[in-house]
Amino acid sequence: MLTGITGFTPPVTAASGGSPTYVIGTFDRILIPVSTTLGGLISGIIIFRFAPEAEGHGTDAAIDAFHNKNGKIRRRVPLIKTVASAVTIGSGGSAGREGPTAQIAAGFGSFIADVFRMDDHDRRIAMAAGIGAGIGSIFLAPLGGALLSTEILYRRDFEVDALIPSIIASVTGYTIFGYNFGYRPLFDIPGSGVLGFAHPESLILYSLVGVVAGLFGVFYVISFYGIQGMFRRIRKLPKFVKPAIGGLIVGLIGIFFPEILGLGYGWVQLIFYDRLSLFPVWLLLALIIAKIIATSFTIGSGGSGGVFAPGMVTGALVGALMGVIFVPFFPYLNVIEVTIIGMISFFGGIAKAPISIIIMGTEMTGGYTLFLPLMIATVISYYISGQKYSIYSKQLPNRQSSPAHRLEYERPILDDITAYESMKKDYYWVSPDAPLREALQTIRQSKTKGVVVQENGMLRGFLSVEAVKPSMDIDTTKVRDIMDTDVKYVKTSATMHTALDLLTTTTTGKVVVVDDANPQIVRGTIGLADIAEAYNREIRKIKLEQSKIG
Repeated sequence: MLTGITGFTPPVTAASGGSPTYVIGTFDRILIPVSTTLGGLISGIIIFRFAPEAEGHGTDAAIDAFHNKNGKIRRRVPLIKTVASAVTIGSGGSAGREGPTAQIAAGFGSFIADVFRMDDHDRRIAMAAGIGAGIGSIFLAPLGGALLSTEILYRRDFEVDALIPSIIASVTGYTIFGYNFGYRPLFDIPGSGVLGFAHPESLILYSLVGVVAGLFGVFYVISFYGIQGMFRRIRKLPKFVKPAIGGLIVGLIGIFFPEILGLGYGWVQLIFYDRLSLFPVWLLLALIIAKIIATSFTIGSGGSGGVFAPGMVTGALVGALMGVIFVPFFPYLNVIEVTIIGMISFFGGIAKAPISIIIMGTEMTGGYTLFLPLMIATVISYYISGQKYSIYSKQLPNRQSSPAHRLEYERPILDDITAYESMKKDYYWVSPDAPLREALQTIRQSKTKGVVVQENGMLRGFLSVEAVKPSMDIDTTKVRDIMDTDVKYVKTSATMHTALDLLTTTTTGKVVVVDDANPQIVRGTIGLADIAEAYNREIRKIKLEQSKIG
């Protein structure tokens, strides 16, 4: 749409056929707002008429569905998201494919789970695997995509259950996508063999890149959610009109800075092609701010698109700016290296997914030799932006905070199980009149450090191996002579939590369970293995209950 209306054709990546000899050419700048406004209007009508949940950047919607909707996404959402996002991006809106891809792929995962009648837990896993497959395929980053699907759900945790399914789905999706479109990295970096870490002192400069990337990342998040909040407070306008207003503002910015239109990856590719003459320092700084604001208006107004591509492009511009400034003073640096580090550290920090973004970035660029500076810069950016500033507002701190795992963490599991339910009724015991030799044989058979002493089913004491001294005659010494009559016990109605507390104070590995009405009547014993078995049994029961909640 943008090219058809204005004649402007943005550059593209090498994987999409981009050329290092790209020329901007002539086009009608004044018509850019027409394209972006029309695209916003069409996208708004499609979204708010058929699937309002398809507005904004779809990753947040997918994250929200995982945590709060049992992984359920309406079947129409993938189709609506596909069309609306294509219109937004194709008309020049500053948005990416990651968010739409995440929601579309998650929607297919949810659909497949419904077809095979999976429970809620498996539906969530299928949804996460769909995210991994979609992201890994479209960004030609299978490992990073698989990791992203587990890391992006939380700010400081992983959805470990989804890792293996996501890897399988991502590899499958990448293989099919690559068979049709090629397996080369998204970006082509000529002479990438010269990239690498060879100067330890450069870590100081790369750390500074991480600091600057983190600060710009905070500005990105504040700008995005500030503008989104502003549009949500406008209640007098129909919702479908708001993306058109956002598109108009983006178009006005695009008149002066057409580089901010669309995905923007092509401009990063030109930096990698060493076309730095197109990007003086003042323009790099202006484009950083303009790209952030344009993305905020495109998606924050209700348009459909992702924040991944704009975030990576903005980060690359930050890195290029730092590189252009650094290289004259530190000639051992390479602008392309600093651009890659800025790109990954910027978005890795605000996405709260540093590990997966590092992996994705290296897969997208082939810059595997930059792992060390990437780790340093991304971790610094991550901590600069802090837990407060995440571009994904639906992320939760950890698994314990998620409704998907609430029953596992919030219920006092051991308090729900009584000692009677988990005790061993067939326990080892000896008579108080038994010789010590017989008692020691029984203790060895029990594989513990002590044994119950009882007579006619009545508790008389407890014999611990610690009570046996080397000087004792094990044939003539009776159990009653050395047994402990002050026995630590729990009643059958006591909770396993109480039993565990008592067990931690003993050295014998066993706690005696007695009758509620008569503490002299032995009903069984409990050890750590019994508690672990009861705990695992209750977890299985909780997961079964969880799958029925809907």
